[in-house]
Amino acid sequence: MIPEDFDYSASISLMDIRENLPFIDPEDLSSQDVLEILLHLFRKKPGFIDRGHEINNKETAWVNAFLFRLTPAIDHDAREAFVVEVIGSSVDRMTSLRSES
Repeated sequence: MIPEDFDYSASISLMDIRENLPFIDPEDLSSQDVLEILLHLFRKKPGFIDRGHEINNKETAWVNAFLFRLTPAIDHDAREAFVVEVIGSSVDRMTSLRSES
């Protein structure tokens, strides 16, 4: 189970997407691309366990019952990037994850 205080904050530059996820065009994201980017970022964090994920749309995806958005931004090196924004959570989805474990 993911700790209650797991830090989902993350960002990734378009250049990093091209280098690390070459099958994704960061300027034309699909719903699957958004989910792949989020999972890529979260899997790099210690303690992350994927308890369930789901495609939502070209900006948002569900991971562990939380809805995340990739928001366009400029990173600290003045490069185009995406920042992960937590939109909300679903009690129903959390209950479903708990019952499956």
